[in-house]
Amino acid sequence: MKMFCFWICCLIIVSFVFYDSHAQSGAWTKKADTPKGSGSTSEVNGKNYVIGGSRLSEIYDTLFHTDIAAGNVSGMWTAAKSPYYINGEITIPNDSTLTIEPGVEVIFKGHYIFYVKGRLLAFGTNADTIRFTAADKQTGWHGIRFLNTPKTNDTSKFVYCSFKYGKANTGEYSSGYRRGGAILIQEFDKVLISNSLFQFNMNDGDISPTGGAAIYVTNANPIIKNSTFINNTGTTDGAIICWYSNAVISNNIFSNNSSPHGPVSCCFGSVTVSGNIIANNVTNRAGGGVFCMTSHTIITNNIITFNRSFGREGEGGGIKCWLNDKSIIINNTIAYNSAAHGGGVCCNNNSNPIFFNNIIWGNTSSDGPQVSLSDTQSDPHFLYNDIQGRKDAFGGNGAGSKYSGVYENNIDLNPLFKDTASGNYSLSSPSHCIGAGWDSVEVNEAWYTTPKFCIGGNPRPSPSGTRPDIGACESLLGSPVTGVIQQLTKQIEFTLYQNYPNPFNPTTTLSFVIGHSSFVTLIVYDILGREVATLVNEEKRAGTYEATWNAEGLSSGVYFYQLKTGNYVETKKMILLR
Repeated sequence: MKMFCFWICCLIIVSFVFYDSHAQSGAWTKKADTPKGSGSTSEVNGKNYVIGGSRLSEIYDTLFHTDIAAGNVSGMWTAAKSPYYINGEITIPNDSTLTIEPGVEVIFKGHYIFYVKGRLLAFGTNADTIRFTAADKQTGWHGIRFLNTPKTNDTSKFVYCSFKYGKANTGEYSSGYRRGGAILIQEFDKVLISNSLFQFNMNDGDISPTGGAAIYVTNANPIIKNSTFINNTGTTDGAIICWYSNAVISNNIFSNNSSPHGPVSCCFGSVTVSGNIIANNVTNRAGGGVFCMTSHTIITNNIITFNRSFGREGEGGGIKCWLNDKSIIINNTIAYNSAAHGGGVCCNNNSNPIFFNNIIWGNTSSDGPQVSLSDTQSDPHFLYNDIQGRKDAFGGNGAGSKYSGVYENNIDLNPLFKDTASGNYSLSSPSHCIGAGWDSVEVNEAWYTTPKFCIGGNPRPSPSGTRPDIGACESLLGSPVTGVIQQLTKQIEFTLYQNYPNPFNPTTTLSFVIGHSSFVTLIVYDILGREVATLVNEEKRAGTYEATWNAEGLSSGVYFYQLKTGNYVETKKMILLR
């Protein structure tokens, strides 16, 4: 009897242990009935055998996986057969589709390329991402490549995916092998990348023919949105480079990437760079946040902060415009960046971008803290901006009497950000940037207008019929603002503060003030507007409150939290970084 109890206890313990392993990578397989009265466990060749009398025996394979040989792939990759070991270069042929289920892990056993000639549908979920990674982090894998993909093919989609240790670091420097650590897209527009993570990817090669530490785009117009790029390194750019492209890069996070040029680099095209948080990136040449060359890049609603372009030749800690660049830069917050030349912005080689409704503040440099004009041919236009030091503080050979660009209706007043320590660049109520912008301007017979919404999703202007704010964030006001600059004195009855810390992993604190007794809800939403947590849903007396949110089990990305009480509604953005 004692021996029987002993074996039962062993069976229970082993079952729990093996169940936990199964959640990671193993699988149970049912076998035929075993002789009555038997009861033992053993391990043979990595397989654990459990024998339980007259019950069905089960075998648990701790080494379970699905091998994929070099060659063509298509059909369905399922979570039940995950992980998938890639043992050579694979290709989705033209007229074929590969669909990957949520929760699948794709592990490259060597430095292999994944070509997409047909269609790839990788749809993960917030809870079950699809993971592309390498068995050997040092060797890495060689990325997903859209090369010679027929333009008539349907859209390939990556949603809630993770890309790690993609390395474009072998092959000829003049070839595509050195481009796109995780993804290369060439001459094929129909690619959607959303809600995904790019981390520890890289490229290595000469600057001119290579690039794309995470993503390389050439002659293509993909959509890249709601994703996070962190800790990627390149020899040209820190995350994404676009050549001859009209790509859309929106609502992403770029942080702690390193390279000679910015994590977002746009060359010879009209890329839209909108609603991104670009912070704490490092370059050793130019464009700590965004690098633009001979382009008409549209840069709107971005928060570009604490980026650094170091070294004696470092130019444009926030943005660098180079070589006949004519970018359109509207309603951005460019603050606390640093460089040797142009802590906030640097323009040279006949570059004449338009700056409209931007905050350019707190940047540092010995040669033009906010703006440096490296040559007399570069004469950017500044209208309705808040520029610390005004044009008298411009640096470079093209500054002072040599500057001949349009400089109108700009102010030089502290923007009074709410809380830069926690990444909150919305405007405090006394800020002179509130209501000091303009809805449209004309430059050289062309009209430029403000975006309809700010980076946080608030309508611009707010309320309708008033003047918009300067910067990436729009304040929600209860009554129209009059005059160019207005001091707001209305007492705040309800306030929602920025979460702290931000970014966070996995817990953060949300604070709010209630002016009088009210029924209060505080709800967290994901980037698609789906409710993921209700933190408060009850009557509250007047006072200051805190709520802690634990995002354990959720994927990295942008989340929103919304406070509602009576007619008061306020929404803020927070960032979960794994």
